[in-house]
Amino acid sequence: MFMLGASLGRIGRTAGEKLGHCGQLLQTVRMSSAQARNSLGTNVHFTEKLDDGSIFVSRVPKELPTITEADLPPPIRKYKSVDIKQLPAEVRRAVQDLRADDPQHWTVSRLAKKFDVPPLAVLRLAQCPEWRRQEIQLQADKEWENLGYKKRLIRINRLRRRLLW
Repeated sequence: MFMLGASLGRIGRTAGEKLGHCGQLLQTVRMSSAQARNSLGTNVHFTEKLDDGSIFVSRVPKELPTITEADLPPPIRKYKSVDIKQLPAEVRRAVQDLRADDPQHWTVSRLAKKFDVPPLAVLRLAQCPEWRRQEIQLQADKEWENLGYKKRLIRINRLRRRLLW
């Protein structure tokens, strides 16, 4: 059953009609899901009568459509799957040396672009030195201290929501 709001100027009510808030007369109307979709403008996929006599209205299809790879948009980035052991020894040594010499300049993304390898391969080959990790952490702490109350609250709530995933 669907409740349709109608402002009627009648004082008397018939069976099946109820008075809603603001004095609006609500009428109980029985209709199929197709009628409901057309008349109410809602996205009702199906209705089902339950054991207790009530009607269940769903705006979600009973069966989800199957999605194939052809239905998906193209990938944003195309990385080649590269096994680290298959990379030439010169490339591996160059990535490790550059990353060890100046990790501030030779970031993971720069090394990945320079040697045309996925960033994950660079991370596996040459990890960030401990002193650089501490430097990055101090910089992040400094930025956190400079944030106002509202920005901190927003970021904390974002982290809490992310933990619920």
